[in-house]
Parts: sequence; structure tokens; C-alpha cells
Amino acid sequence: MFTAIIVDDELFVRKGLIGLMDWEASGFQIIGEADDGEDALALIKEKNPDLVITDIRMPILDGIGLIQAAANEQLSSSFIIISGYHDFSYAQQAMRHGVMDYVVKPIDEDELKDALARIREKLSIKKAQEEQVNKHREERQMELLIRGELKETDLTLWNSMWPDARSFTYVLFEINDVLPWNGNVMPMNDMVHNGIRAAIQDAARSSVETMLYSHRQSYGAIIPNVDLTIHGGSMRRMLECVLHRLRERFQLTWRIFAGKPVNDLMQLKQSYMTAKEAMQFKLMKADEPIILFADVEGQSLYYKYPDDEIYRQLTEAVEENNLASMQQSIARLFATFQEQAFSPEAIKSAIVQCVLNLVKSIRGLDGDEKDLQSLESVMNWHDYSITMNELRRLFELFVIEAAALFSKLYGASGKGSIQKIKSYVDRNFHQNLSLKSISAQFYMNSAYLGQLFKKSFGVYFNDYLHQLRIAEAKKLLRQKELRIYEIAERVGFNNADYFVTQFEKLEKVTPSEYRNRMNNQG
Repeated sequence: MFTAIIVDDELFVRKGLIGLMDWEASGFQIIGEADDGEDALALIKEKNPDLVITDIRMPILDGIGLIQAAANEQLSSSFIIISGYHDFSYAQQAMRHGVMDYVVKPIDEDELKDALARIREKLSIKKAQEEQVNKHREERQMELLIRGELKETDLTLWNSMWPDARSFTYVLFEINDVLPWNGNVMPMNDMVHNGIRAAIQDAARSSVETMLYSHRQSYGAIIPNVDLTIHGGSMRRMLECVLHRLRERFQLTWRIFAGKPVNDLMQLKQSYMTAKEAMQFKLMKADEPIILFADVEGQSLYYKYPDDEIYRQLTEAVEENNLASMQQSIARLFATFQEQAFSPEAIKSAIVQCVLNLVKSIRGLDGDEKDLQSLESVMNWHDYSITMNELRRLFELFVIEAAALFSKLYGASGKGSIQKIKSYVDRNFHQNLSLKSISAQFYMNSAYLGQLFKKSFGVYFNDYLHQLRIAEAKKLLRQKELRIYEIAERVGFNNADYFVTQFEKLEKVTPSEYRNRMNNQG
């Protein structure tokens, strides 16, 4: 609703204009009237109306004089002028002084309604622009304040807002889990601003409008100690009340982080920095929607790496598509984050490393990791405000999807690959081969390779490798005068005693006994 005053030297004209129409239905409230330009100027200064509807011809100070005087004193009211038919050219001249519209006597109700509609639209635009300018000015001052760059002489406005305040706390409000892949929608920025302001003012029962600063992924507010009065001076109880109102209004996941109170606004940077420090614990304290700096003061987060065994077990479980093992490995990974107080950056690094390990294996099977719909989100989650529960859900989704892709790739390439592997073993059995080294070379899971080999050839991989080596050793025992340890090395055994054990296991005689028997037959 906009405010308006009516200026005309004829009483019946003023009263007739007021009673002519339903002003509130047109978006205006009449807050005063004057019978000459001089009184009107004083009334404008006193009440600062949005609109002044004035006649042109008046004693002492006419309409044009009133408009010029208001402009000279930089008053913000807008004007509609009323003119008689013979004053039409005069009215046109007035338009050059910034008058928004005019109506001609005798005043027609419809014509006036149309003029008011045009004015209301212009005033709405003007008001929105002014609010935007004021918002930018406030945010700029807030930015300088939390950076410690605002001059003490510029604190007059801030100190006047809370004359009885003795301490100030910077608080960060964050909306979590509004993500491209889960369908949640972020409200308009102005709606969030208004919602946080209203929640703080309601919780504090304060009429002082809360000023907010938009950070990259959060909203900052200054809360003076006087706002905690009705909560017994407790910041936590105050923020619990704010959180309840925010949840009711937005139905979203909110996290709140409060810095260390400071006694002077010039020290607000310290409160802001400690609020950011409290925010670093959001993943570690996943079940706590409100974290005060006092809750984490003296605690540390670390940039660590999980044990390689965790990566190995997870990769193996995914490649084998073993759901129970996958869940166990994920639980171990996230427990490690908690138990060893991983920093957000360390968690990000660990998740990325797990993903890259699986991507490497997928490529080794001539697969395309782009077939994984969850890949982009699991690689970019750290660009959003996310809870630990949502991160774990997202990671589990990726792992399950990757396991399904491995099964598909193994099914498509298994038969051809196993023949290639057998041929490779047949040619290179004398080298230092193992199921693990072969699986790494052919980008296959070792357990899966062992199962596939047994299924395809009816013999376990190690037994087949030993058969090849023992068969070659028998040739050498028959054809050359090599020592036993030399034959062991040539056929791929690094340990002569182990060679003898395996030879005897297959042939039921030792290598020396086999050689002697062959020599006696010759």
C-alpha cells in the first residue's frame, strides 16, 4: 500500500476527490491534505508520502512551485497534477519537472483510476530499485565489517540499531541437500532472505530488521546479545527457535553455525572466522543441525588418507558385485572419516580416489565410465552444501551402479579375454606370474579371474601354471645336464625347494628321481 496526500485550495474539491473512489482498492492510503503549496511542502517533509496529488493554481505557492521546491530539497515524493482545460499547456510544462501524470478537471473517476494504476506500477518499480540499492549498500557494509575493513566512523548506523547490545555473534545459515540429482529446489534468494529475517525477528521478538549477507553457499547475520534475552541468554536456544521457524516455512534441511561472540562490532571479523571454523565440522557432526564455535573450540580436523587396504577391498567388492562386501567396505570408509576426524577436503580426496580406482578398472575392460549416471554427481558433490547422510547415499548409489557395469562388461568380454589370458600364460609361464599380476595386467578382478579360469578350463589357475612349469621341467630334465635349481629358475620357480615339492606332488617322484629313471631307460 502506498501513501498519498491531496493538495487543493478548494475544500469541496479535496473532499470530493477523497470520496470519489475507493483509494485502498487502487493501492493508496490518503494520509493528509493541504490547501496551498506552502502547507503542502511542510506536510511532505513531515509525512514523506509516496504520492502528492496537487492542483496547479493555488495561492502562496502554486503547483509548479511546490514541485520545484520538493525537488530542490531532494524530497522523494512523486506527483500527479490536476489542471483545468485551459491550463493543459501549463500541465505539459510541469511534466518536464518530473511529474509522473496529470488529470484534467472535471475529474473523471475512471481517468483517475487509470492514472493511479500507472503511478502504482512506476512506484512499485521505483521501490524495488530503491530496496535493491539499499540492500547492496547494506551488504557492502556487512562485507567490509566481516573483513575488518569498515571504518569506525561508519559504525553509527549499526550502533544505533542495537544501543543496548554488549556482544555480537556472527551466524551462518545454510540450506543443505538441494542438489541437481535429488529434485529439491532452492527458493528464490529474496524468499530465503525474508524467511531468515522473519525467523530471527520472531525468535528474538524484535522489531529491528535483521541485516543479511549472502555468502557463496550460506547467509550471514549479526545477532546481538539483546536478541537472546527471552531465551535466557542462550544462543543455542535462540537458534533452535529460529531453526524451527525455518523448517516450518521451507521444508528443507537447514544447518546453522555460530561464531565466537565479540564485544565490539569492529571485532566482528573474529566472530565470522570462527563461524566458518564451526562450519568445517558439519560432516563430522552430521546429526547436529546447530554447531556453535564453543562446541568445537580446541578440536582439530586432519587431512589424512584411508589405508590402501580400504581402497583395495572396496574395489574388489565392486568388481565382484558382492553387495555385502560393498556395504561393509563403505561402512569402514565412512567410519574412518569419523574416527580419524577427516577434514572436508580429506573426505573429498578419499571419495575421488575411490571413484578413480573404479574408473581405471572400467576402462581396462574397454568400458566407458560415462555410462554411469551417478558419476558426475559423485565427482562434484563438494560444489554443493551436502550432509554426510546424503553423501553416503550418493556414494552407495555410485558403487552399486559401478558393480552392475562390471558384471555387464565381464559378461561381454569374459570369453574372449580368458582365451587371451591362457595364451599369454602358455607363452610366459617361465616368468614371475601370479593370478594377481595377470588380473592387474588384464584389468580384471583377481577373484573373478580365478573363477572364470576354473569355469572355462576345469582347473584352477595356479594348478594350470604349475602343470605348464612341471611339463617344461620334465623336458629339461630329460634333455640337458642342468642342475635342479637352474631348471627351477628356468621354468619360473624362484625357490628350488618349492619346485621340488610341486614336482613331487604332480609326478609322485622328485626331479632327481625322475632324471635318474629317464637316464636308466636310455
